[in-house]
Amino acid sequence: MKKRAVVGVGVAGFPEKAAGNSWAFLQWGLGLRELGWDVWLVESLRANELKNQQGQNVSLSDSVNLTHWKKILREIGWDDRATLLVDGEKVEEQPLRDFAAGADLFLNLSGHFKRPDLVEKVASRVYVDLDPAFTQIWAKVYQSPMNFSGHNAFWSVGLGMGRGAVVPDTGHEWKAVVPPVSRKYWSKEAVGQSVGRASDLGRNRWTTVAHWYGYAAVEWEGREYSNKSPEFEKLRTWPKLSGIAPLVVTDLGAGEERDLFEKAGWEFHEPGPVCSDWHEYRNFLASSRGEFSPAKGGYVTAKTGWFSDRSVLYLSLGRPVLLQETGWSNWLPEGMGLVAFDSLDEAVERVKEIEKDYAAHSRGAEKVAEEHLDARRSIPQALAWL
Repeated sequence: MKKRAVVGVGVAGFPEKAAGNSWAFLQWGLGLRELGWDVWLVESLRANELKNQQGQNVSLSDSVNLTHWKKILREIGWDDRATLLVDGEKVEEQPLRDFAAGADLFLNLSGHFKRPDLVEKVASRVYVDLDPAFTQIWAKVYQSPMNFSGHNAFWSVGLGMGRGAVVPDTGHEWKAVVPPVSRKYWSKEAVGQSVGRASDLGRNRWTTVAHWYGYAAVEWEGREYSNKSPEFEKLRTWPKLSGIAPLVVTDLGAGEERDLFEKAGWEFHEPGPVCSDWHEYRNFLASSRGEFSPAKGGYVTAKTGWFSDRSVLYLSLGRPVLLQETGWSNWLPEGMGLVAFDSLDEAVERVKEIEKDYAAHSRGAEKVAEEHLDARRSIPQALAWL
């Protein structure tokens, strides 16, 4: 008999310009299926989260949220084992209740699913933290409702969590896991000869996709835990020093900060053409030369060992990744295809090393994905924590 899992995702809640976000959640469900599990996807929304294309609050049936939910599930060939719940909207819950009553596993990614009554009979109820340090500081310092209750195990994509990361004690034993990737969808073979506008945009460029600010910095014990903006600032002269003009798909609008970066050789593109459709998002990553990206300052300060679910995709597509060190290199192979940097000078030196033997680094990137990040390998390693 197949093992059963319920996976709480955040897909419908982010219906626009959020292909990367959707896949950060979908990888877990798809990965479990590839391992032979019977999987049910669930998501819960508040009524005020339902919007139409004009941003107006509407019913579920008229929302872009439902359109996005159905489109994504159809495109990945998911059957009817998926339930989208909305406060105040009548949705058939009994099939989900029956499935969950005897399920082995509930994964609540970022705590998005907030109907504990539907999964209380699941044996292992796992909270999966996708934002290490911030999650713990929000909970402990700012008393934010993080939806920890009802879970009996706690994982984090911070590879240093429970292994040296400096974060507030929330009273939970956080276990480190890597973001998985379904290579059925994220490989050079899956991309094939696919072309599109995003392919042309990223072709042979060092790129990344990022929220420039994301959310506000937080403080704990007199230290600031910042977003990506200050880390980008430390790298502003990288194009001049490396001879490479990076392209960042981001929500950074016009203004003095953007002007300074553009004068320094950076290029920017708004997220719509790349992030509105996951095929275009995949094309963009696959056509890029590699990823060059800082991490959020908070991940670095707290030594979380955070590793990016987006970097996982670049690697799986055979694209080298030059990623700021957060401590992740203590647990993932670093140096060939996946390369760390701590400073501006090191970021310049390391990209030159990659370019000197790009073919080898491309092969190395794919090898890291195959041996360490493939959901068929990484998810069983995570399950070993239970």
